[in-house]
Order: sequence, then structure tokens, then C-alpha cells
Amino acid sequence: MGELYTEIHGDPACPTLILLHGGGAASRTWKHQFSGLADRFHMVAPDLPGFGRSPGPVSIESSVAAVSQLVRRYSPVHLCGFSLGAFVAAQLAAEEPEHVSRVILCGANLKPADSEPRQIRFFKSRRGWWLMKALSDLPDRPALLEMVDEVEQADLTGALPRIQAPTLVLCGRRDSACRSDVSPISELLPHATSVVVPYAGHSLPITRPGVFNTIVRGFLASAD
Repeated sequence: MGELYTEIHGDPACPTLILLHGGGAASRTWKHQFSGLADRFHMVAPDLPGFGRSPGPVSIESSVAAVSQLVRRYSPVHLCGFSLGAFVAAQLAAEEPEHVSRVILCGANLKPADSEPRQIRFFKSRRGWWLMKALSDLPDRPALLEMVDEVEQADLTGALPRIQAPTLVLCGRRDSACRSDVSPISELLPHATSVVVPYAGHSLPITRPGVFNTIVRGFLASAD
């Protein structure tokens, strides 16, 4: 696996915030954060393995290994993971506690196989591929199936109790697949804060960027 393509924005003298995208768009997910948070944070947003301009394969394990290099390079860092990226962020925070100051898990599931079986079946179908082809930065259907298999096997229950950094669990109230997991995730974290945003769905950083950015600013400001 080669080096990750990475977008970097903001002043390197500011605290580093590593942004990890979900299973659709790659680093372009964070365009509203690049413009809205650049005055306060040094933002590092990779295309995870197999997405956009980063070589594959698509896997949570390879993503953790690749992003850990960024975590150590810019240590100490804040980590923000959205959807698929939340699994990567949680695993990194559990494995690299000395390098991680704060964690944000946005649109996260505890075990997607339990909470999202219908969505998983859909994205394995041909119809699922045609939708992702229009919206995602995955190169082909085999890469999509790799990602769906990874999500289906993902489980945060082992990583969460090992995260020592203060962690924000963030979710839109209309995100029915993830909202029910906010409390179980928070209960497993040693230092958790949870926020459920009204009138928002799963893609909170994209559809409600002003609210998302305000919450992120507030949560990370208390670390300074």
C-alpha cells in the first residue's frame, strides 16, 4: 500500500485535527470544514485506502495502519471520524493514546451488522452500486463490496473502553440507524460527551456544516 493522498489546510502552528471520511466521498467530504475551521485548526484529511487518490485495498485495518503514521507525525492530534471513519478513529485512539488528545465519533454504529442489516444488503446489490457510483469516491464495485464486508464485520465494543481521551459522540436526530447507538457507545467510553442534533440526518458534516463546525469548535476548545 502506498502513501495516502492527504488534503492539508490551516496553520501548522494550530492544533492538528485529523478528519477521517465515511464510506462515500473521500477527503472532499470535509470541504466545509476546510473553509470553516481553518482559522483555528491545522486540518489533515486523507483519502483512506482504496478511496479517491489513495491506493487500496479498502479495509479498516489498512486505514488504521496508514493513518497511524499521520497521527505520529503530527502528535498530539485531535481525531474526528465520520461513519466508516469513526471505526478508524476509535481504533487509533485505543491503540495510540499518547498521541491523541480528543476524539469525535460522528454517525457511528456499535455493530453495523446489528443496526444496519437492510443498508448492508442494499449496498451489496447492483442498485447499491449504481447509487455509490454516482456519489462515492470508490473506483469500482469490487471496492464497494470490500468496504461493505469491512463494515459488516466492524465492532467497536472492544476499542471503546480503551479510549482514554475525552470523546464526543455526535449524531443527527434523523439518523435512525446510528441514533440508537449513541447511548451504548457513550456508556462504553471512559470519558464521553454525547450530542444529538435536531433536524439533521447521517451526513451531518456535509448537510449541517455550520452546526457541526460550532460543536467541534466548542468541544475541542476545552482541550486548550
